[in-house]
Amino acid sequence: MTSITGSTAPLHRRFDEKDSLRQIGNRYRAMRDNIAEQVRVLQTDERFLDRCEGFYQSGYKDWHILAAIFNLMLHLKNQELGNSLRTREDWERSKQTMKQLKGTLYPADKFLTKDMEFHFTGHALTCILPYGFENRVPAISSENVIKFLRERMRHFDLDIPHTPMFGRPPGDWPKLYP
Repeated sequence: MTSITGSTAPLHRRFDEKDSLRQIGNRYRAMRDNIAEQVRVLQTDERFLDRCEGFYQSGYKDWHILAAIFNLMLHLKNQELGNSLRTREDWERSKQTMKQLKGTLYPADKFLTKDMEFHFTGHALTCILPYGFENRVPAISSENVIKFLRERMRHFDLDIPHTPMFGRPPGDWPKLYP
């Protein structure tokens, strides 16, 4: 049987570039408000910048890298607070942990581990909700979600124009308007 869509799947009917860019802008705003100080620390660490070269080559944008940083910081803060995220109450408490990230600083070494890569995947899994999809299967394949986001939602193509924040020299946060 021959595909009528060609060699690649078409964009999903829910894909809306304007809405996707709005969501990306909102992510930058939220992360800037919570982790800007940590970002400045990481922008001065040559090992982290080396690592980001690989992330960029893999197609990640700054907002993906920032989300992984944010999620890893949240994970580390939950550990510090003894919040194991095993119960519903733990998850509710973790929502308050987000508010405690501002001003928190971790050494760059914390972002050079496999944990950082894990948080890229976690971020992709959470991104399906704002696009209007729900997770109906408890053991959804992260590889399939990432493939769907890449091919059908342009999740790894879009960004707000700016100089790469973890390039050499490091750029600044994108200019965002209300």
